[in-house]
Amino acid sequence: MNLPKGTPFMPEGLLLSASDLQSTLNNLMQDQFSGYLRCDLPGSKQGFVFLSRGQMVRAFELSSSGVKLYTPERLFARAGEGAPSASYVMTPAMAEILASSFALENSPAANWRQTLQDGKRTGFVEFSQPFAGTVLYRKGEPVQESMTSAYGELVCGREGLSKLLNEGQPARVLAAEPAELEEKARKAHKDLDAMREVKLKSVSGFFATKDALKVEAELASGWGVNPKGFTLVVETPEGKLIGKLKTIVGSKKAGVMEIPLKIMQEWGASDDQDVWVYPE
Repeated sequence: MNLPKGTPFMPEGLLLSASDLQSTLNNLMQDQFSGYLRCDLPGSKQGFVFLSRGQMVRAFELSSSGVKLYTPERLFARAGEGAPSASYVMTPAMAEILASSFALENSPAANWRQTLQDGKRTGFVEFSQPFAGTVLYRKGEPVQESMTSAYGELVCGREGLSKLLNEGQPARVLAAEPAELEEKARKAHKDLDAMREVKLKSVSGFFATKDALKVEAELASGWGVNPKGFTLVVETPEGKLIGKLKTIVGSKKAGVMEIPLKIMQEWGASDDQDVWVYPE
């Protein structure tokens, strides 16, 4: 999925490090910016941070396998020493619609307009023939901006919209109903809020469990899980999955997760390695 662009706010392709991206984001927030900041990440992936009137709406990574939500800090960490970046100006409404892209699904092109209107769906429609353009929809109606005909690939002026909607052939329709968007956003942010950073500590011999990780009681209580056993997802700070394993309460050190030495070796992890964890 390629997201449509707004009006370029800074030169495209600037190499920005993680710290540069964070500084840029801070400046955009202070300037009450609406639009998004994009960075090209390793593995043909892209990172997006959407803002509306200076408020961060959502940050996620887009790849061929789908969309994954991140905090901006974790997303920027993947940029390393430098990633080609750009930012695009949009209206607040446009930025908020595209920020929901992680929850949109393909919709049939047949009777697409009636489907969007009847379901009061939010999303966007891409046109390729006889001319290209993308129209954003909010609650079943196309988003119109009376003073502007287009933001990059986005057509939003009344005259341009009329021509595209009446003569264009939709190549792709991505949309979702309001209730679906709300539920997906709630679950996604609940999972995001559950992420915690800890250090690994290998344990062997008498004190090691054979097949389970150990976390401190305070960490588990914050998740509301069964302390006698639950599954924990372990990732690198860059978002790469290390592994999943049954987990119990038992670690006595704050911010430290105990891991059987054998499991650590199987995962290719190391002592004092920083990882992010959250319950499955």
